[in-house]
Amino acid sequence: MTTYATARSVRLGVAEMIRPPRRILVSEGAKALQVANAAGAAGAWDPHTTPYMVEPLDTTGSRHYEAVVFVGPARSGKTISLIDARLAYLITCNPADAMVVQMSKDAAEDYSKTRISRSIAASPELRSRLSPRAHDDNILLKFFRSGMSLRMGWPSVSVLSGKDIHDVLMTDVDNYTGDLAIDECFGLALKRTQTYMSAGMVVAESSPATDYADGAWKPSDPHQGPPAAGIAALYARGDRRRWYWPCPECGERFQAAPGYDGFALPPLEELLERVVLDDVQKLARHYSLLHCPHCGVGLQHRWKEGMNRSGVWAAEGQVVHPDGTVTGERQEARIASFWLGGVAAAYQSWESLVERYFQALRTFATTGEERPLKTTHNVDGAINYVPMAARSVSDPNEMRKRAEDWGRGAVPPGVRFLAATVDVQGNRFVVLVLGFGIGESGQLERWVVDSFTLRTSARPDGSGGFLPLDPPKYLEDWERLVEKVITRRYPLADGTGRTMPIRVTGIDWGGKSGTSVRALEFWRSLKVRNLHTRVRLIKGDTRREGPLFRETFPDSSKRKDRKSGSKGDVPQLLLNVDRLKDTVSANVKRAEPGPGYYHFPDWLPEAFYAELTAESRTAKGWENLANRRNEAFDLCGYAEGLALWMKVPAINWTAPPSWAAEWDDNPDVRADDAAPAPPPRARTRRVIRSKYLGR
Repeated sequence: MTTYATARSVRLGVAEMIRPPRRILVSEGAKALQVANAAGAAGAWDPHTTPYMVEPLDTTGSRHYEAVVFVGPARSGKTISLIDARLAYLITCNPADAMVVQMSKDAAEDYSKTRISRSIAASPELRSRLSPRAHDDNILLKFFRSGMSLRMGWPSVSVLSGKDIHDVLMTDVDNYTGDLAIDECFGLALKRTQTYMSAGMVVAESSPATDYADGAWKPSDPHQGPPAAGIAALYARGDRRRWYWPCPECGERFQAAPGYDGFALPPLEELLERVVLDDVQKLARHYSLLHCPHCGVGLQHRWKEGMNRSGVWAAEGQVVHPDGTVTGERQEARIASFWLGGVAAAYQSWESLVERYFQALRTFATTGEERPLKTTHNVDGAINYVPMAARSVSDPNEMRKRAEDWGRGAVPPGVRFLAATVDVQGNRFVVLVLGFGIGESGQLERWVVDSFTLRTSARPDGSGGFLPLDPPKYLEDWERLVEKVITRRYPLADGTGRTMPIRVTGIDWGGKSGTSVRALEFWRSLKVRNLHTRVRLIKGDTRREGPLFRETFPDSSKRKDRKSGSKGDVPQLLLNVDRLKDTVSANVKRAEPGPGYYHFPDWLPEAFYAELTAESRTAKGWENLANRRNEAFDLCGYAEGLALWMKVPAINWTAPPSWAAEWDDNPDVRADDAAPAPPPRARTRRVIRSKYLGR
């Protein structure tokens, strides 16, 4: 006779189902959790390691709140405390159905395998409560002896509908990739717990990852978060608590605020120059002191652990006194919301925090790439990012005041090569010729060498003139670009008679129906003449989060719904226009020469500057809200994309490629076939070098 269970084991199994909840703090019950790492080693969850997580975790057991929202940096212990430790409390002290909502289905499966399963296996108290039946221990659904179920979910209507769940634990919410917006997901989670009334709980935690476009925004209260969507918006719906710790020098309390303001860093303009010229690690070490706003003393990182252990949370409207007591009333809210600055994170030093910020600034200063800056703001500083282009409003008059004096169509000193970009309209070609080179700052700068519009074709109108251009219809109209742009040479401004060719031309081939077909035919005709190597067709990439550029060979020959004429034989540059325009906007705002600086000649019309500032940076990206002419802005963005494709930011200017060498060493610069150089102007403009460049 086979025995499947003893009477004792049956009694113990049933007893687990009827055991009353243990009335202890959540942080006490969470000590049953053994945090396991990839090597199999485990250590008990210790609230003293991240003391700032104790109150948020204990608040998840309060019947006064329906949700806890936590915003904080990566590696601060927020997920271990609010998700893993909360689950340990539920399993051992207050069994109830729970769901962990991850970024995506794949992330949910990975979290179950690498975090949940390992923690249960490493924690004797959790392991003993897991159902002994093999079919009760699955990747996305686990059952325990008490009858408690633990689901793994992701942001989907089907996952978050039709269930009664005691705890919905949402992690990394600002990076959700499902078919639900964060607000929708949070609302559905609250509905799932509503059956349990005051006992139900929703937890949402994340580092901020959404941008905001109001560069002029300033908080009206020290506890106010930026006007961004996602976890920042959820935080704003709560009582807005911040972490206050004592200054070891004067004893006064101050906020461990998100971002980098506490490090007394120089102005951004100065930083952008210093991170290029100076040793970033030494610079970070110099600025890694956190300054007390009361006494002004720069505090070393070694004081952080003690400051955290003496820290307290205070809500908006409350006052923290030097002895740690908190007075004042919290505003009434059904959500307890917390925001922890990156300076308080237990697992990152202040020097590392500042160094990552400086490294990201160096990347931006040398390449125009903003993604590292956004990342370090989000995961290290625990603050939403505002793009450089949105930090101030572009003033066309200020740009025009910087105009310099050199002849139209002449290549000014400093330019190493020319890049032309063409915007194809229904009845014209709009052309910009931009020079790239090394200015007096010793950094990569830009010069506007020429700007013009082609309006007439070479087709006779029958009365001695020529018909207007019609690029979508006539291939021969594109031939105007060969002489006027692709093979054109510009005289140097040194009066020697030498000329410089256009090194690369980018042609926007989107727009009116028929344009793409003619653009492809034109490029193929250039290939026959061996003029194609320096010409690329360019188009905006619909993926806003994609790379700055990618080269593709589109082929629609097998698609009946496409008639573009592409056969996989013509290269195309897909440009992330939004991010490239961020670079342009930030560069044209530079008031002094330096990395990315734009030199404008005094012959440019006022309309050019108006076009350069026609668009506004919104949460959706760059938008032409007033429907104004914006060709100059588009063409500058295309030119930045061409420069990246040519790997210009990576050039070693002490040993550049021949086409980017100085004029006397550049084989592309020659005197034959040269148009006479314009005579030098009597009046010269003195360029003032930044006082910060020598630092």
